Amino acid sequence: MTTIFSNTLVQLRKDAGFSSSYRFYHGNDGKNLLKMTYRNYLRIEQGKTLPPLERLGSFILALRMEHGRAEANTLVTAWLKTMLGEETFKTLIAPLVTIKPGAPELSPEQNAMKKALAKTRYYLTLEQIEIIHSNTDNYLCYLATTCDERVWTTKDLAQRLELTEPAAKQALKALASIKIVKEIKKNAYKCQLEKDALVTYPNVATLPHEIRQKMSDCDKKLAATGREVYPHYIILRADENDFRNYFPILGLSVSTAANYSVTEKTDNSALFMVEGRITKLRDF
Repeated sequence: MTTIFSNTLVQLRKDAGFSSSYRFYHGNDGKNLLKMTYRNYLRIEQGKTLPPLERLGSFILALRMEHGRAEANTLVTAWLKTMLGEETFKTLIAPLVTIKPGAPELSPEQNAMKKALAKTRYYLTLEQIEIIHSNTDNYLCYLATTCDERVWTTKDLAQRLELTEPAAKQALKALASIKIVKEIKKNAYKCQLEKDALVTYPNVATLPHEIRQKMSDCDKKLAATGREVYPHYIILRADENDFRNYFPILGLSVSTAANYSVTEKTDNSALFMVEGRITKLRDF
C-alpha cells in the first residue's frame, strides 16, 4: 500500500531521471548519503515506512533539488501529510503554517526541456567518479570516449589526445573497470554508455571533500591547456533568497548545451568545457 510520501518520492525520483529505485539508491551512494540500506529504502518507496524527518535534507540533495524550492517543499509537505494523516494536517497544521509552493523556477518550455533531458541522463556513481578523476589522463580519456561512438585503439586515442600510448592504455583499462568503456578486442575500446546519454554527476554537496578537490584539480589542469572562446560574466547585487530562483535556469541552460553534442568527428569538432558558476563575493 503506497502513501502520499511514497508516491511523491517515486514521481520526483523519475522526474530527476532515475528510472529505478536501484539507480537512485546506488547512483547517490545511498548507504552513506541516505544512511540506510537499499532494502530499507525500498520499504520507503513501497509506503511501508517513512524516513526520519532529519533525513529529508539528504533526500532533497539526492533528488537534485534545492531547499526551499517548489519540489523540495512538495516532498516535505508529503512527509507531514503522511506522518499526521491528510485530514489532521489540513485541520491542525495547515492553519498554523504557510506552506509556500516556491517561486516559479522554470517556464513551461524550460520544464519540457528539463523532462526531455531527464530521460537521457546517466548518473555517475561515487566509485566511477573516483576512478575518472584519479588523474587527468583518466579524465581526458573519459571525456573523449563518452563523446564518440567509434572503437578506439590505445594508439589512435593517445595520438588524438596528445598522450603517451602507455598512459592511454592505463586510462582505458581504468575506465573499463567501471563500465564506462568496454574492450572490444585487444587494446581497442568503445564507450559502453547509451548513445546521447547526458552524463550527470551527483549533487556536489554530497561528495567527500577529497573527491571534490580532485574534480576541481582535473578541471583546472585541463582548462589550463585549452583556450577560452566565450568569456562572459556579470557582477550584480541581489537578494540571495530571490536570486536562488535563477540557479535552476542556469543549470538547465548549461545542460542544454548537450543538444549540440556530436558523436562523430567533423572538420571543426573539438572538446568544449561549458561551465555555469555563481560566486558569492561578499554580504553587502
